[in-house]
Amino acid sequence: MLIWMVLLLPIIAASVCEFLPWRIAGYVSFLFGCAAFAVASCVAMGLLHGGTATAIDHWVGADPLSSLVLMLETFAGAIALLFSVGMLESDEAPDSAKRRYFIWFNLFLFAGISVLLMREIALIWLALTLTTLFSVFLVSFDRTPAALEAAWKYAMLTILGAAIALLGILLLYWGATRGGAVHFTFSAVGAVAADAPVPIMSLGFVLVLIGFATKAALVPFHAWLPDTYSRAPFAVCAMLSILESALIPYVLLRLHFSLLGAHGVHSGAWLMVIGLVSAGGAAFLMLQTHEYKRLFAYSTIENAGIILTVGSLSAAAAHTAAIWQIMTHALTKPLVFYCAGLVFVLTGERRIANVHGLFSRSALVGGLMMLSGVAVAGAPPFALFLSELGILKAGLASHHIWVFALLGGFMIVSFCAITYHLFGMMTGAPDAAQGVPRRMAPASLAAVALAAVPVVVFGGFIPATLQQLLSHAAAVLSGPHP
Repeated sequence: MLIWMVLLLPIIAASVCEFLPWRIAGYVSFLFGCAAFAVASCVAMGLLHGGTATAIDHWVGADPLSSLVLMLETFAGAIALLFSVGMLESDEAPDSAKRRYFIWFNLFLFAGISVLLMREIALIWLALTLTTLFSVFLVSFDRTPAALEAAWKYAMLTILGAAIALLGILLLYWGATRGGAVHFTFSAVGAVAADAPVPIMSLGFVLVLIGFATKAALVPFHAWLPDTYSRAPFAVCAMLSILESALIPYVLLRLHFSLLGAHGVHSGAWLMVIGLVSAGGAAFLMLQTHEYKRLFAYSTIENAGIILTVGSLSAAAAHTAAIWQIMTHALTKPLVFYCAGLVFVLTGERRIANVHGLFSRSALVGGLMMLSGVAVAGAPPFALFLSELGILKAGLASHHIWVFALLGGFMIVSFCAITYHLFGMMTGAPDAAQGVPRRMAPASLAAVALAAVPVVVFGGFIPATLQQLLSHAAAVLSGPHP
């Protein structure tokens, strides 16, 4: 019952928004988002001791790993909806467009939730494809030529990636059925992996990896990312970062571990290669970027690469570190996009070089931007620091020292890039042409405050229940799949 509730709540919210004024639609959507998070938390609490929650056998259900990511998705979605209300206050778009924004946002949340609750791999592909369909309307919300062009590029490239992934999924299905599988779930593939034809499974996995890497904008498939993040609303950027660094790595890691029995597929090696390339490429791209939204977008790619690299290893400590990184990044990255949204409201500028003296213009906005920026860069005492420290500790205990040495180097480059750009924005004299600071919408400030709570709290205290859920979530990767 709870699983159906969390699936249906965004659909109900989208339907209700059609008949409400946009501002009321936004607050109602936020309340539905909070309800979805509460239900997702109940699902996760029911899985604290492992096991699964099933709605339809082999079709719809949850386990500790999917329920953890489900909590992250619904929490981020609820806060993003609240932040959107505040940002749209000063937007000149017609009221009908603002109302449609919340309709598409709720449908996007529904697709993301479906990725986590669907058991059939083909349905997971369909849900990921729907995230593109619904988010295209959000990316193009401004209806300017630049926004429409960015949405078009985003749609074309990610749909191309989806087509490549579909071909890979068809090959995996063919190989699994030849191995004797009756259902096309992660567990069914894992059960017959040893008997499935290796060439078919290998090619299928590589095609799925390329297709989903295109959708996640992993290097070198990131051509759509700069323009998309530059033009999309800030709350949409926050949710796209969840998609790229939590949902897609979740799918790829589960597929990788279901293929471990198929000797010769080498899925772990493929994940490690694209993970290292993405982490390193994105870290150096951050050094030369000229817009702060793109800066944090590249940071998302870097973290997705770190997660895939660490998750591809066989050590249990690496699995735990990968899940920790998914959680802390999914909590931290939306916060920095919200604070970046406040900077845009204050200055009206996207380019880093045009933003000076943030502290002088607004101590509140400047302080929030600086704190959220160093948090996403991995500085103590914030949550992301603990997960990155756990990654390096897992590396010292493993036989892949060179892998973790590279990741450590990429983390340092990323940290230096983010802090360098941030200090440039904070210091100097404000540009007089930017005029008088604009008033911050209470809804946006409330969203920032709510998003900051877990980032700060989990930097020093992890509840025992959350630790238990994380432990079972990490065990799902190397154990049997539901």
